[in-house]
Amino acid sequence: MTKPDRPTIRLYVEGELVAGQAFDLPEAQAHYLRNVLRRDVGATLGLFNGRGPEFRCIITVLSKKAARVDVVSPMVAFAAERPLTLMFAPIKRGPMEWILAKGTELGVTCFQPVITTHTQSERLRTDRLQSIMIEAAEQSERLTIPTLATPVLLREAVTGFSGSVGAAFEAGGFNPVAAQFASIRTTGDQPQQQALLEAEPDPDRREGLRDVLMNEHFRTDIFVKGKLAH
Repeated sequence: MTKPDRPTIRLYVEGELVAGQAFDLPEAQAHYLRNVLRRDVGATLGLFNGRGPEFRCIITVLSKKAARVDVVSPMVAFAAERPLTLMFAPIKRGPMEWILAKGTELGVTCFQPVITTHTQSERLRTDRLQSIMIEAAEQSERLTIPTLATPVLLREAVTGFSGSVGAAFEAGGFNPVAAQFASIRTTGDQPQQQALLEAEPDPDRREGLRDVLMNEHFRTDIFVKGKLAH
């Protein structure tokens, strides 16, 4: 299948996009188009709002504080994404922004910060992290923006998670994942690892997950769980 001829400039907007109508861009995007990208009236760009298709648009007005485009036609049809949750312990700003950017490019639909015993991080700047996800989506031809959930304790995140586990790992001088799970019990004396293993219907994936959860030497400072729809 031939990929559509998409403009090199893509911008995320929050408003509704309708073919044949004009759309006003916010001041920050007007500045970006005019002073950073050096675009002018007549230039083509793509707009998407995370809820529908990407539209081909043409700039009709561009000044220091204002920009208007004509919404011409949809270019890429919108399709629902498979849910994929990435849980991570907040770390230093640079590496954490890298996690969100790369996760967005790879299709993560929800970032769930988790607080562990050894979490040492400043208060999350949700506005900054949101802008990182938007920029990554704009640059990767993605049509949606991931959600950034409210930080929760690791214990709460694990016990409240209902999806299938794609990967779980940690590194550094912290307790291995298996030990973290062992402290979390379900009904009776059944450890959380065993409950998660039994909840995985695919035998091959279950064996791979067993190796990850039970390996005392597989470590990282990021705890990741993939919520994969079947």
